[in-house]
Amino acid sequence: MTELNSSERLIINQLLNHGVFTSSITPQSTQNNIRAISALKRPLVQQRINRYLKELIGVVPENYQENLLLLVGGEVLPSETVHVLLATLKTVINLPELKDIDHDRVVSCQTIIRQVHSEVTELSEPEISRQITEIFVNRFELFKPDFPESNSEDAVEELDEYWDVSPDFNYITECLVDYLLRPNEELNLNDIQRVNRELLTNQYLDAKRSPELWQILISNKVLISNQWSKLNRFDLECGEDYALLLDRERRTSSSKPFITAILVAQSLTGGIPANELSSQINKIAKKNFPHHKISNSEVKHLLFDKSLVIQKNNFITSSPLIDRFKVQVSA
Repeated sequence: MTELNSSERLIINQLLNHGVFTSSITPQSTQNNIRAISALKRPLVQQRINRYLKELIGVVPENYQENLLLLVGGEVLPSETVHVLLATLKTVINLPELKDIDHDRVVSCQTIIRQVHSEVTELSEPEISRQITEIFVNRFELFKPDFPESNSEDAVEELDEYWDVSPDFNYITECLVDYLLRPNEELNLNDIQRVNRELLTNQYLDAKRSPELWQILISNKVLISNQWSKLNRFDLECGEDYALLLDRERRTSSSKPFITAILVAQSLTGGIPANELSSQINKIAKKNFPHHKISNSEVKHLLFDKSLVIQKNNFITSSPLIDRFKVQVSA
């Protein structure tokens, strides 16, 4: 397995976190990031990163002028989400204020949302805003929230919300469009890569739900553990019938839907019928966040997407992963 230096680990970890690594140096860039950006210009570093990721998960990142894009996972995006993504790319690329290299890259959120809504008419502006935030702010970090200073000492007036657009936005756009337009080809993955992709996507592997992958993992536990250890970040924990990929860099979440999902999962140790899940979500949300509206569908998505619960024969129970979360609620 490829040995990695600190810059290579930083680049790979950013790709695993957000799917992108951008090469422009900004005032917010840390010294470690600046060193990694410089290192990526060397072909040998690119080769080592590609070799490691190929061995680990069977794919290498897209590369456009030292800007990297890595998309992993078998989930197919809904057509309206792809529409929002492409409409946002088109909108931002054509913004007049971003064509001036001397102009800052801060743009009004509402300007982007309204323009995207003019093309994606089947979705409401709030839903478009939510999807843009999820994709470009949370996932790829190509937009960063920017809050202009108020000259008024009175905090009564509403301030417009802005996004600071990454200077590498257009380069990442090239990679994204190429990826989306490429015909779907089935990857020729070996057994180790299949297990690693499952661990990366779900952080969890269950012997009952995935018996074939479980046997591969048990037979190659030392090798797989060593692969992940190269990043100085992940620990593989194997129980009698489950495995967890524990992330030492796991961030504290303040997302109310995610916290609600954790609380719901923690309440399901005895299990409930699948048709009672929605009412359980509503009950937990109302109890812990009585003054906030929590989306039932979003919580349900998080429960399964983050492998917090297991469903078998229309019965839902919490997964072993739930023991790794501690929740403090401040409604």
